[in-house]
This record gives sequence, structure tokens and C-alpha cells, in this order.
Amino acid sequence: MKYFLSIIICLMLFVNLHAQNNLFINENMVIHLISEEKITYLQVGNPNLVLAEIVSEHPNLVRIKATGEFKQESSLSVVSEGKMYSIRLNYGNIQKNSFHLQDLNGVAANLYVGGLLREEDLKSCARMILDKKSKGTNVRKCKRDGIHFSVRNIYLKNSALFFELEILNKTDMDYDVESFHWWITDKKRLKATNTQEYQVHPVYQYYEIQSVPAQSKIREVFVLPKFTITDQRILHIELREKALGNTGRKLSLEVKNKNIIKAKSL
Repeated sequence: MKYFLSIIICLMLFVNLHAQNNLFINENMVIHLISEEKITYLQVGNPNLVLAEIVSEHPNLVRIKATGEFKQESSLSVVSEGKMYSIRLNYGNIQKNSFHLQDLNGVAANLYVGGLLREEDLKSCARMILDKKSKGTNVRKCKRDGIHFSVRNIYLKNSALFFELEILNKTDMDYDVESFHWWITDKKRLKATNTQEYQVHPVYQYYEIQSVPAQSKIREVFVLPKFTITDQRILHIELREKALGNTGRKLSLEVKNKNIIKAKSL
């Protein structure tokens, strides 16, 4: 009896999970998938049946609509925040027109969407970089209150850019890392209203460091999709310290396009 109950429970769970990733669409209404983070990959099973695109103004949104009535099933694959979501699409009446992507069932993508590097390949390349004993070229560097922050090197593998960063703590107090922020912005900011900023999300970080001990040095590797920027724009990398009342030290690096295009081949 317990055996049959176990089977029934497993079947119910399977049906429930399957239903959560099953959406109905039609040609009269647009539905949206809302992600907490930027959507990095989108693929429609049959583009003759389904129109789907990432909203350019809001890269965490996908809009979906049927081209017309259809009987066969189609599909949608979405990658966001390191997870892939496989969604079955059927024609029918729409009960709601927006869904949160993270409410659906996803699996670890284990790939880098640009050059299709698997997670183990990213880890291997990062380890290779950190094992190098060269001093680095110090592409960009800055210092503040005893903390030295620099981009040592930039490497290229397939369609992945590897940024090797270094944090040197010359003080007798640990530097607690709150976060790293990456964004592209205009080099000259004449008017705040005219400044266009675009946030960049690394797809991989090797150590995910939390603290730099006193009188020590730590190197870290971040991976981003291959990109270039115009000479009028720069890539900002900001290191933020965890502290009470947002009073921690912030160190910012400005990486130019000429630094990016000189990336060394791995």
C-alpha cells in the first residue's frame, strides 16, 4: 500500500511541475515573462507559431504572442541568472497575462551562452589565470584609504572575456566585500538626464570573495560575454565595502575600449 501511495505522490508532483511550465497563448493578447535578473538567452521552438522577444528597454522582460491558432505544441527556452527554463506553449484562453520566471521550474544552465563554455571550462580557465605567476599588466588601478584595486589582465576565450581583478589590503583591518557592480556609461557626463547607463552582469565569478584579510592580497576572476564599446563610453567596475549606514569605501575602475580589444588569448 505504501508503495502505491509513493507512486501516486510522485506522479502528482510530476504533473504539478509540468503544469507550472505550461503556458497558454493566443493571437489576441500578449503575455509577459518577468525575471528578477537580465535574460541572457531566448529561443522559440517554432517561430512560425510563436512570436517571442526580449524587451529591449527592459532586458528582464519577455513578451510572447501566437501568430495565429495552432494545434500542435510549441516551446520556449529562457536563460536567466544561470538557470534554464523550458516552457511548453499551447494555444488557448489566457487566464493571466504576466508570469514570474522564477516561479517556474528551472535547471542549472551550466553553460555560457556566448561561446557555450560549460561551467567546468569556465572554472578551469579561471584557475589557469590565477595560477599564472606573472605580475600582470595592471590595465587599470585605483587606491583609497589603504585599499588598492586593479584590473591586472583581460583574457579572451571563444566568446568569453575573463577579467582578472586584484584587491590589496594594506591596512590592519579586514576589508569586507559587499558587492561588485559593473556598468557601461558615457565617458563625458554633460547632463545627468542625457547620461545612458547599461548594467552588465558577469556570468561567472571564481571565488565569490566575502573579505580581504588585513595585510593581504586576493585575486579574483569574473567572466563576461564578449563585447566592445565606443570610444565615447567606458566600463565601470565598482568595489563596495560592507559597512554600517552605507558608509563603506568604494573604489571604481574605468576600463576603456582600447583595454578590452587588447584582451590576451587564453
